[in-house]
Amino acid sequence: MIVAITGANGYIGQEVIKQLSKKEGIKILTFDIDDWDIRLPLSICNPEVDVVIHLAGLVKVGESVARPTAYYYTNVVGTKNVIEAFPNAKMIFASTGAAYDPTSPYARSKLMAEDIVQELCPDYTIFRFFNVGGGKPTNPEGLYAATQRAVDRGSFTIFGNDYDTADGTCVRDYVHVEDLCAALVAAVGQPGSKTIEPIGSGQSYTVKEYVDAWLQVNGTLFNIEFGERRPGDNEKSEVPFVSRFMVPTKTIYDIVRI
Repeated sequence: MIVAITGANGYIGQEVIKQLSKKEGIKILTFDIDDWDIRLPLSICNPEVDVVIHLAGLVKVGESVARPTAYYYTNVVGTKNVIEAFPNAKMIFASTGAAYDPTSPYARSKLMAEDIVQELCPDYTIFRFFNVGGGKPTNPEGLYAATQRAVDRGSFTIFGNDYDTADGTCVRDYVHVEDLCAALVAAVGQPGSKTIEPIGSGQSYTVKEYVDAWLQVNGTLFNIEFGERRPGDNEKSEVPFVSRFMVPTKTIYDIVRI
């Protein structure tokens, strides 16, 4: 079996490759921005690829509000180019849990890309990722990076504490990168579900609960402050059900450990 992975050098891509490399009978083809800018068609298509795990794309919610055109072009046109590069492949597509309530250009671009996958791919599984943690996340807008910056500053800002939630902060489902990638690897060897599969732990926490868990595990290295709501943030981002590919093994305390 030949598996192509876009976004191979990214946070999730590296863990997928690590896990997939342990499987027998699989040849892995890797693509990252240095190999292929997905906004452009691949010069030579490869009809021999059996599965493509499409992870490449733009992922910053805040940036998408300022640069919606870049997000629509990269995430929508880029997905079409990936499909056309591997015309006979089953598509495993990395979408976002934010697509359930698409309030940002990032979420809407992923929703549009899902439509293209459903139209053009003969076999596919669409995974909507929720908030991924554990290891060394690379998203500079993510909570992991924010906690690292907070250690340097001595304070962590939670944006919005007036939402209709238990403690006024947004609700999120956090999933460990190893669990998420195990689900992707499990899907490689099975027929495409032709469904949208939410990938989360099934356990939701407020942002403050996440930060409190971080302080409990790693030590009181900063204080918590509250700021104004951010454009594009959803009040709640909860997994509607746990995908059949998903077997959560990690807790919130595993996810926050540095």
